[in-house]
Amino acid sequence: MPDEPSRTGTGSATLTALGPRALRLPLSGWLLRLARGSEGRPALEVYNGAGLVDVSVVSTLCFSPLRGGRHSGRAATRWSLAWGQLPPGADVVEVSFRGGRRGLSVQALTLGDAFWVAEVGERFRSVTCSAGTTRTTTRVVREPRHQEGW
Repeated sequence: MPDEPSRTGTGSATLTALGPRALRLPLSGWLLRLARGSEGRPALEVYNGAGLVDVSVVSTLCFSPLRGGRHSGRAATRWSLAWGQLPPGADVVEVSFRGGRRGLSVQALTLGDAFWVAEVGERFRSVTCSAGTTRTTTRVVREPRHQEGW
């Protein structure tokens, strides 16, 4: 990774690219890192302020289109995020965050041609990812207070 992170804009927030294989999310501060799993398969490591949260490794047997969703809880900065694997044959993932009567849909950012992430500036209770014929929903859980921030 280079010493100086480069900045790439997406929407109103700025993503910090920490070299070609790592990305810092602008609202949550979470770190996503592309890595290699067993047999050289692509992997995604997901870190919050306290450490490793998830590792997703591409498999030919099954895939996890929606690996997780978190929100900021009662922190001053509001955010929700979700991440997962791209379904076979899909290159675009639409992500819909919902909470009560509110909702927000965004196109996910693709990482390493195998994974995706979406982050928005509000707290939501559920998230649905849609890609091709695949549609999956899960709860967005609160990030424990001691794990917020770096």
